[in-house]
Amino acid sequence: MIPRPISNPPNPWLSTEVEYLDEIPPAELEVYEDHTREILAHNDSPDVGFSWSVNPYRGCFHACAYCLSGDTPILMGDGTTLPLADVRAGDVIYGTVARGRYRRYVRTPVLAHWHTKKRAFRITLQDGTTLIASGDHRFLTERGWKHVSGEVHGARHLPPLSAADSLMATGNLARSETEAEYESGAKLGVARVEALGIDLPMYDITTGTGDFIANGVISHNCYARPSHEYLGLGAGTDFERKITVKPQAPRLLREAFERPSWKGELVVFSGVTDCYQPLEASYRLTRGCLEVCAEYCNPAGIITKSPLIERDLDVLQQLQKNARVSVSVSIPIWDRGHAHAIEPYVATPLRRMKTIERLAAAGLDVGVNVAPVIPGLSDADIPRILEAAYAAGARRAGFVFLRLPGSVKQVFEQRLRESLPLRADRVLNRVRDARGGKLYDSRWGVRGRGEGTYAEAARALFDATVKRLHMNEGFQSALEADTFRRPGRASQLPLL
Repeated sequence: MIPRPISNPPNPWLSTEVEYLDEIPPAELEVYEDHTREILAHNDSPDVGFSWSVNPYRGCFHACAYCLSGDTPILMGDGTTLPLADVRAGDVIYGTVARGRYRRYVRTPVLAHWHTKKRAFRITLQDGTTLIASGDHRFLTERGWKHVSGEVHGARHLPPLSAADSLMATGNLARSETEAEYESGAKLGVARVEALGIDLPMYDITTGTGDFIANGVISHNCYARPSHEYLGLGAGTDFERKITVKPQAPRLLREAFERPSWKGELVVFSGVTDCYQPLEASYRLTRGCLEVCAEYCNPAGIITKSPLIERDLDVLQQLQKNARVSVSVSIPIWDRGHAHAIEPYVATPLRRMKTIERLAAAGLDVGVNVAPVIPGLSDADIPRILEAAYAAGARRAGFVFLRLPGSVKQVFEQRLRESLPLRADRVLNRVRDARGGKLYDSRWGVRGRGEGTYAEAARALFDATVKRLHMNEGFQSALEADTFRRPGRASQLPLL
């Protein structure tokens, strides 16, 4: 592998930028250790079909030009309030963290702040409180997080806010030196939710806890190149060459499984970067975590582009025997030249198809992930990818339209113009057509599908091919068996 010159978009979290006056140095591989105390990451996005993930690595040597990233008085960290539009990155506000049965207020930093324009809804609570929010915004209710409107998410997700819901709101605030807590919180019933029929400016923030307190109620805020910027690194070659490893990942996962609160839910590898990137060949962190899953009979799902997963067939078969494991191999592009331009250090599409064949032959539940679909470049490849995957033994298929959050837009466009200059304008124009004139639309339920002619045509082509091949039949409705067992202990019936 020949190092490329360092190239990163400006990092919005830094107050200074480095500019090279002489020759730009090469981006050599650097590995850092992250001695975190937690390995399980919780996700409650309705656009992602899992709640828990394990990420043994941050950054990815595969160097794909896309990945995944992350809305009014706001309760500030000093107890005052500030309009959401005036909140800025670096401010300290109150968010919440769940601890056991209770939720606790904690001070948390604002990591990002931005604004957009969206269709507006008015939420009126029974005490007269009103909130103006977009339909995809979420508030915490006694039944969990719920969207304002049902227009932006499908039937598999929770129903939207209604008069049957009560929002979780501020109760008596008991301050301590570092945090405030109210273990149950007040509940405010929803009186009505009204569509205002107009688009209004909307603001959003990203916080350390993933939520904030908006006009007294708990509000959700809105995955991997931009996450590298939180570390003070760049979303370009830094993401590809400055990789963080979590050497204690298997031990941390075992500790998490030993906690009484853990009930054996599905764990996905990985929610951010490829768990089988090249460093896994020597660090073996993903294998170690899968061995823990097999030891505790905990179901697991894997998303990867790497044939390295074939090394762990023995562990996967053991896990399949005692619990359940599913593997999705990502193949978004069929043309080898196009794939190399966008995914320069990933195995060829044909080699990944061979991985599907070997996993299926080993008796594993394997699928293909056509993600992301790049309009004007790979959308025409959809039938060939699905047909080849079905012939190789895949019986599941997933679809995600190209997402370019945050600095990923610049990384993707630069890569596209350098490697496929004759295709660049067509691809970017079609992305804008599918994103309301922009390169990214963060709305729940839309960000993974897109809108407009090209996005709808790509989805229709995917759906028609899946139906013709009889893929995806019945697997979504299959119930997960309760297989979780702590080693050396008999299973315990739940208390009623």
